[in-house]
Amino acid sequence: MRRHVGVFFAAFFLYNLNLRPIPSGDTSPAALLPFTVIGSHSITFDRFADWYTASERMKPVWFSHRHGHYYSSFPIALPLLLTPLYAPFLAFLNIEQMPVDRVVLIARVMEKVSASLIAAVSAAAFLALVDKLTNRRNALLLTVVYAFGCPTWSTSSQALWQHGASELLIIAGLFCLVLASENSERTPAAQAGLCAGLSVAIRLSNVMFLGIVAVYVLRSRWNVARKVIFAGFAAVPVGILLAYNFQVFGSAGGSYPTGWLLQGNVLAGLAGSLVSPSRGLLVFCPVFLFSAIGVYLWLRGWRTPHPEIYPICLLVAAAQILLIARSRLWYGGFSYGPRLLADVTPCLVILLVPAMHLIENSRPWKLVFAATLAWSLLVQGIGAFCYPNGHWDALPQPVDARQERLWDWRDSQIWRTARAGPVLLPYRLAGMLVMHHGRVGEVLNGQDAKVW
Repeated sequence: MRRHVGVFFAAFFLYNLNLRPIPSGDTSPAALLPFTVIGSHSITFDRFADWYTASERMKPVWFSHRHGHYYSSFPIALPLLLTPLYAPFLAFLNIEQMPVDRVVLIARVMEKVSASLIAAVSAAAFLALVDKLTNRRNALLLTVVYAFGCPTWSTSSQALWQHGASELLIIAGLFCLVLASENSERTPAAQAGLCAGLSVAIRLSNVMFLGIVAVYVLRSRWNVARKVIFAGFAAVPVGILLAYNFQVFGSAGGSYPTGWLLQGNVLAGLAGSLVSPSRGLLVFCPVFLFSAIGVYLWLRGWRTPHPEIYPICLLVAAAQILLIARSRLWYGGFSYGPRLLADVTPCLVILLVPAMHLIENSRPWKLVFAATLAWSLLVQGIGAFCYPNGHWDALPQPVDARQERLWDWRDSQIWRTARAGPVLLPYRLAGMLVMHHGRVGEVLNGQDAKVW
């Protein structure tokens, strides 16, 4: 337990060391929903949509207009689950009377704390999972890969994207499956079903995770009662999601922007998702080359505790990668690196486990692994401390309009972001807050700081 607590605090500290969120318009509903629930007892965003339109001169596409009100264009399960955590703090604020720009500022700060908290918990949970699959030393090393060598650090821990909670629930679901295989109690089965169902409620693409796990449960030697319990607990959050979507939007998928799904060239998307210089998973996280080696060794009969985990991870990772590759917006819009593949990183790191024996017993393989891990850590650190400096997504033309820029090796996102250097404003603000004895409003107004 001490190791897991240590991992949590180390991850939480490092995730917040950049002293800022790295938000997006897409994360606005998740950041603001606890404020609307607590302040106006509503899940609508009329006040904020009008503010974005009037003062920021933008069309807030992350809000959808239905029945005379604005609703989140994305699933609301995550911010609803976070609302009780916000309640003690927001109880001291008069949110309804507070200027909207100040509410947005506070929401963005709390968004970063919430996102980093979720990511840190997922790192500790991941350590608990891989402790079941390999020795303590390898488990800790693989947790470093998951927590700091992939988009968990540069994306999931920086803002309330759906990815962080999605990763956490996938890890928790796999851990409960492992527990269910170790004993015949019904509780792990119920917990596995709840995690799988909640993963879908938070991120719709996790329906593939739920489906693959459900097939495993159906084919397993679990007794009928445990299978029924799994299905029942999985159905509850999915049922609530469907009821909400039909009530508000009149469709099972809700207002989730699915127009970009299944409209792209799968081969081009697969190549771009894996090896393009500005979005390629193997460019930003080359340590995952060893996941392929791990799959090869597992298929060759490598013996491991809980072998049932590996086909689940392989199928989930393959299905998610192919889904993203088939999408027209496989590159994820304005973001750092392969953001849309963040959800499958727990599965990819688990697939590394069979390769660890090879790495431990071969000096050349150990050096190659160390080099790929060092590069992965460096690239994720660049994202956390420097992005969006360099403004690669927008300049010289927006990447949405000129997707060929994703293949420009001479002007890659990593290189331009690193060359632009770290974002220093948060450190200057922190220093000024100390000198001004914590007068936040005076400092922020003086610096014209906008963290939204």
